[in-house]
Amino acid sequence: MAVYDYVCNDCDKSFEQTLTLQEHDGKKIRCPHCGGIHVQQAAAAFYAVTSKKSA
Repeated sequence: MAVYDYVCNDCDKSFEQTLTLQEHDGKKIRCPHCGGIHVQQAAAAFYAVTSKKSA
C-alpha cells in the first residue's frame, strides 16, 4: 500500500488516501471534504532509504 496525495478541483482542498496499486489504477477517488469527483493527484515528495551513508 502507498499513500497518495490528491487535490480536489471543486473545493481546492488537498487530502491523502492510502491505496493499493490496483485501487490506485482503477478506483474513482472522491474528495472527503465535499464529495467531488474532480480530483487530481498532487506532486509528492519521494524518500528513499538506503543502507549506505552519504559521504
